Amino acid sequence: MAKLYIYIIFLLTFVSIACDRNYDSPLDNGKVNAGVNEESPNFYMDLYDPISDEGQYWHPDMIKNLPDKHYELYATSLPNKNEVDVPGGDITAIGGAGLQYHLLCQSLTGINNLAIADNKVSTGMWMDAANSLSSYKDARSYVNMASADWVVWAGNMLTNPDFASLDGGVMNVLGKNYVLTDVKNNPESSVVAVVASHVYKSIIVDVRDEKFFIDNGYKKVYDASQKTTLDSWKEFKQYCNNNALVIMPAQTGELADFVISNKLFAVNLNKEFNTSTGGQNVELLKEVLAWLSPNSLVYGWEPGVGEDEFVNLVSKSGNMVVAIAEYNLPYFAYDYKSRQKSILAKVINPHDIDYSKTDKKFVSYYLSDGPHAGWMMNGFVENYYTDPNIDKVKMSFGITASNISQIAPLQFEKIMNLQKRNTTLIESFGGGYYYSDDFGIDGDRKILLNSLAQKVAAHMRQHRIKVLEQIAHDPKSEEAKEAYQAFVNANNQLEGIIAIQYAPSYAEGNGDILWVTNKDGFDIPVITVRYSIWNMGSYNTERDGTPAYIANKLNAESEDAKFSAVIVHAWSTFKDIGESSDEIAENEEGGEIRGASAAEMCARRLNDDYEVVNIQELIWRVRMHYRPEQTKKYLELYY
Repeated sequence: MAKLYIYIIFLLTFVSIACDRNYDSPLDNGKVNAGVNEESPNFYMDLYDPISDEGQYWHPDMIKNLPDKHYELYATSLPNKNEVDVPGGDITAIGGAGLQYHLLCQSLTGINNLAIADNKVSTGMWMDAANSLSSYKDARSYVNMASADWVVWAGNMLTNPDFASLDGGVMNVLGKNYVLTDVKNNPESSVVAVVASHVYKSIIVDVRDEKFFIDNGYKKVYDASQKTTLDSWKEFKQYCNNNALVIMPAQTGELADFVISNKLFAVNLNKEFNTSTGGQNVELLKEVLAWLSPNSLVYGWEPGVGEDEFVNLVSKSGNMVVAIAEYNLPYFAYDYKSRQKSILAKVINPHDIDYSKTDKKFVSYYLSDGPHAGWMMNGFVENYYTDPNIDKVKMSFGITASNISQIAPLQFEKIMNLQKRNTTLIESFGGGYYYSDDFGIDGDRKILLNSLAQKVAAHMRQHRIKVLEQIAHDPKSEEAKEAYQAFVNANNQLEGIIAIQYAPSYAEGNGDILWVTNKDGFDIPVITVRYSIWNMGSYNTERDGTPAYIANKLNAESEDAKFSAVIVHAWSTFKDIGESSDEIAENEEGGEIRGASAAEMCARRLNDDYEVVNIQELIWRVRMHYRPEQTKKYLELYY
């Protein structure tokens, strides 16, 4: 009787513990049970790591002490911010005009950040006074810029010696010096000047406005007006940190404050904006990429070329592109390492899946362009992540979790907290944008792959993200498999990989499933995308097309195609034509349906053979179907 009593007490305690787990809460206490422990119950939902620094943090982190007061500059919201020949442009007018004024504000903010880091000034600067994006509002509020201690001014007013600054002013501390550009006649002078700005701790002034600054007592310390980016590399390489790089197109100002604040090098691929006809800096970019520390981030984007033209160079060097062009990144990332929280992705417990549905075919939809970090901060939540059809189609989302958690902790927290219960969050593509089959081939590929995989694993495990997305020129190649193996070796909590092909279609993998084995002996599926929902205009291709077209393709699949991942092109929009079977009409101009709502237009047309599931459930069904004994063995280890 006593033994029975003890057993009942144990059973009740066990049930109580299991029931008390709040699996819906995205913020947990960091409890971890990452390995197999046969001496005590192993809860599947506890398979995550506590927050800790395991060497996975790579984003520059320069601002350690927040300013006590702030200026807010009108700079980036001006519609002509990157125009080089604005009629009537005048730097002395409040609001300024064109790229000349934009670079002035960016450089003023950047050198002010350097002065803050050196404890030389206590007043910060924030661009832009008119910005209405929620991510900017959140970050500004976090650094107390919404308090009474901030003042709105145009950038040129802060450089005027008659202006009574709040704390003496950065120009008084660092000296009233400037770097000269000629952005109209020498496009590369803008890129050179940004690097020279942090070397000389000086603002950027263009020939258009030089007289104003000379008349107000400013001194030219460097002339970039006739310089090229190659000149900049030869002169300033030794003064730049090699833990990150910025691709900064000629005749633009975005990310200049980030370059200056972190003493980075900036390089443009095209010598002229948005075209390669004026020449390119291909060999220079290769040299700069080889100079970077392994697994460094390359921020920015180069227009006017195929994206693979520069992403491929970055990828081969063993570094990763971060597509972003936001402002005030040092403030977004302020002291980010100490701000990391145990915010957990919602996941399905594989025990809860009904594996007896063997008569069904299963399809999962997920959104493309997850590694676009700028989009994660600017439009993703507002325009895609709150779509009312998300739950209906169990939409999954690739997010650049490993980067956004560092670049913008508040935005990452928002994305995690807003996750719907039926969705899957996917780490996309694993540290940034690169191609897994050529990653690191210009260096020691094995070391570069393994070190990146370890960093990404730490981010995924600490936020309970179980699925990885990869992109390759050929996702079924041996080189791609080598990359998959590295990520699986580094992370025994990784449950599956979704693989896409860069071109000519994300879906060239044809839905084929590859397998790699983790260190615990379990086979992990690599599921290639079968189709993509993509507005191709007046036609569809074999694997890309309208929601109606993809539905028809799925309905025509044989019974062998039991599991299908369908990627939804983020930038495609469609018209809802109801139940019509027209395979082109949804592409007509004026359509505004995208994301999960576009997936719903496809799902509504599927026959009864199909069941829509999220990506994580698709992976577990694949594992149970093709590796039943292994999968049952795994599930026996956990509750």
